[in-house]
Order: sequence, then structure tokens, then C-alpha cells
Amino acid sequence: MAPTGIPYPRDRKRRLADSALALIGAAAFSLAASPTPDVAGVLAPPPSSSYVADTESTGSPLGPFDAAEYAGYLQPDDPRGTEADLTRDGFVAAYGAGWTEQATGRGLVELVIAFSGGNGARKWLLSAQAGAQSSEYFRRAITVAGIGPYYGVHYVNPDAPAYADVVSFVKGNDFFTVGFVSTADDLGEAAPAQARKQFDSAPADSIPPAQWPENLHLLAGGIDLLKVAVLAAVAVVVVGFGIALVLFVLVRRGARRAADGKLSWDGDDQPPDG
Repeated sequence: MAPTGIPYPRDRKRRLADSALALIGAAAFSLAASPTPDVAGVLAPPPSSSYVADTESTGSPLGPFDAAEYAGYLQPDDPRGTEADLTRDGFVAAYGAGWTEQATGRGLVELVIAFSGGNGARKWLLSAQAGAQSSEYFRRAITVAGIGPYYGVHYVNPDAPAYADVVSFVKGNDFFTVGFVSTADDLGEAAPAQARKQFDSAPADSIPPAQWPENLHLLAGGIDLLKVAVLAAVAVVVVGFGIALVLFVLVRRGARRAADGKLSWDGDDQPPDG
């Protein structure tokens, strides 16, 4: 029996394995913690100084907003369902801004939504595209070159009258919307040009890809393999120690028997002939 207070070697190996696995788990937990990015400063400035920042909302979100507020702005048939979709896709943080051109009254709206990962942002892009193109005011798609996954729509409300060109795209884990509104059908290339400006000026991502859920799942798989490797290595050490211990006991036992034999053989160094 080992002396009191001195652990068996087997216990020390087990504690080593437990410590290693605890460190692995702590690393995974720290990566899994969902960050809250600051997206307030990523929106592009308006095309010119003739655009004055809006201080009151005309319907679009101004400043930080959450999933419920965004769903209300979109005015879907099922706001709660839309909010649930946003949450499921990983809505984390959002910010909106608006400007009005003084001479023409043309409005500019920009929105950014940070999702927890790139997959969620792209899923929402597809959902938003389906909703935009199903609108009664949708007239045609808008083509934009030089940006990532996107869609563009041209809206017409002849009763107002009002015209809008809206481009939404994804960069990294962030979803952007750039939209112009006018009382005349004179928007031309304003929306595509501003969308390219926003795409170029935006950071690659607001949450590092290593912390995206889709990449954490891959990391979790790697951690599981590492756990197996650690346990296997510890098992090899324990088995090796066990074999060494058995050999040590056998050698000691054999030496003890040899010593006993010498005493019973009348002091002869060799056992008597048979």
C-alpha cells in the first residue's frame, strides 16, 4: 500500500488526463461564448455632403435595433415568425442610419445586421430576397457587380408615387442593406454604386470566423478526437506502468525464492542433482 498522502502512480496519471481534458473544455467554452460586435461604425457615408443625417425615423430603424424591431420594419405577414427566423439564423446586433438629400428629398437608408456566423447571414439573405421579390411593389431585379452574395430590387408604388432601389448583400457574418427612395423614377445607378462603396468599406467580418457556430462545430469534432488521443495516451502509460509493475513483482518474487532455495539446499550455491 502506498504511504498516506502519496498517490498511486495510477491516480497521478488519471489526474493528468482529467487536467488535460479540463483545459480542452475550457478552451472550447471560451471560443463558444457569443461576442457582441460593435457595428455602429461600419456603415458607409452618403454619396455627397448634400445628404443630411436623419434625426427621426421615417419608418426605417435608426441607431441600434433588435430582431423584433427589424421584423416590425419589414412588415411581413407573420412578424413573430420573421423574428423567430432572425433569431434562429443567429441575429446578434444591428444598426441603422438614414439621410435625406435636401435639394431633391431623395432618401438613403443603410442597415447592418451582425449574425453569429456566415451561414446565418447567408440564410437570412435568401429569406429576405424571397420576401422582397414577393412584394406587390416589386418590379424588377437590380444587378450589382463587384460585391459578394446579394440581391437587388426595384420597387414602384404608383399611388404615392414612390420609387425605391434596394440592394442587400453579405460580407463575412454581416448582412447589409442599402436603399434609396425617391418620388420620381430617377434613381439610376445610385443604389448599386452605394452598395459597392459599402461592400468595399466594410470589414471582412464583425465576429472572427473561428468563433462562428459552423466553425465551432468543426472545432468540437477536433476536440473529441483530441480527447480520444489523450485518453489513449494515458491508457498506454497506465498499461505500460502496469506491465512494469508486474515484471518488478515477478523479479522480486523470483529473487526471494532463489534466496529461500539456497537456505534449504544446505548452503550449496547450486541445487542438488535430481
